[in-house]
Amino acid sequence: MNEMLTNKILTGLHQAEFRRFIPLLQPVSLSAGERLSEAGETARFIYFPESCVLSCQADMQDGRSAEVAMIGFEGMADITALVGSGPSAHSLSVSVAGSALRVSADDFKRELMRGDGVQQSLLDYASEYITQISQRAACAVFHMVEQRGASWRLLLADRMEDDVIHITQEQIAEHLGVRRAGVTVVAGAMQAAGAISYRRGNLRVNDRRILKTIACECYDVLSVGPRQTTYM
Repeated sequence: MNEMLTNKILTGLHQAEFRRFIPLLQPVSLSAGERLSEAGETARFIYFPESCVLSCQADMQDGRSAEVAMIGFEGMADITALVGSGPSAHSLSVSVAGSALRVSADDFKRELMRGDGVQQSLLDYASEYITQISQRAACAVFHMVEQRGASWRLLLADRMEDDVIHITQEQIAEHLGVRRAGVTVVAGAMQAAGAISYRRGNLRVNDRRILKTIACECYDVLSVGPRQTTYM
C-alpha cells in the first residue's frame, strides 16, 4: 500500500484509530466510467477516494441521469452504509480515473459499532454530503447552465492533483443533466473568456479567477479544503 494517504476522512483520524482502521482497507485502481454499484443494490464495498473522483447519480427510467453528488479525497461512498443496510437509491460510478481505498461493507459496519472517532469522522462527512445534495438540487432550479457548469468544473478541479482533467463533453453533460449541445456552447464561451481550454477529451482550467466570476454562489458553499497527507 502507498505510504502516503490524502483522503480527508482517513487523515483526520487519531493515530490509534488510524492504525486500527488501515489494515481493513484495500488499495484499488479505478477506471473512468467504471460502475461501482447500481441503484437498488446494497453496497458491497465502501470507497475512500485518493486521486480518483466518484459520481453519485440519479438514473431516470427513460435512460437519462444527473449527478447528485461528487466525491473525491474529501469523502467516501456509499454514504448510505452509515445509516443502514438497505439498498442505495443512486448509482455510483467513476468520473475521473485514479486510486482509492476500499473496505468491505461488513468490516465497515463492524467498525462503526465501536462508536469512537471513526464513527464521528464519518458522521461529520455525512453532514457535508447532505449539504452538497441539497445545495445542488437548489442550484439546478435557480442557476443557468453556464453558472452551474463553471461551479462544477471548479469543484472537480479542486479534487484533482493536475490542472488537466480527462473527461469528455458528453460526460460533463451527463453529470449536469443537460444536453451535450448546451455544454458545448457553454464550453466555447468559457474558452473564449480564457477560463478553460478543451482538446480531445482533455479539460484544462487555465484561469480559476475567471471561472469563479462565471460560477454561481454554490461553489463557495461546496468547495473543499486543501489536501493533507498522512504517512503510514
